[in-house]
Amino acid sequence: MSVQSDHQGHAHTEATEHHGGGPTLYWTFAVILCLITLCEWMTFRFRLQLNLSNEVLVPLLLGLSAIKFTMVVGWYMHLRYDPGWLKKVFLAGLVMGGGTAIALIILIAHRASLGAF
Repeated sequence: MSVQSDHQGHAHTEATEHHGGGPTLYWTFAVILCLITLCEWMTFRFRLQLNLSNEVLVPLLLGLSAIKFTMVVGWYMHLRYDPGWLKKVFLAGLVMGGGTAIALIILIAHRASLGAF
């Protein structure tokens, strides 16, 4: 990684030069994240009016959350500039965390159906 100085004497590395995107792109992603959050809220708030069962509601909300997680990790944390192995670490965390959450939901639902609660 080389370090260069601009005409004002500020040091820049290749990594800082590589990021780019500008404020417009960050605002676009922020708006998209807000819209997804609004969809999540509206889905939960109006679930009875939409006749959404838990079998539909839970995977839908988990999917929307996974999209937001991927966007935040991939964009705001600049994961797209990191080595491939680091992307796999974050993906593994998402899969393990999501799998654990889904397994717990299934176990709790099964236990509730047996009348254990």
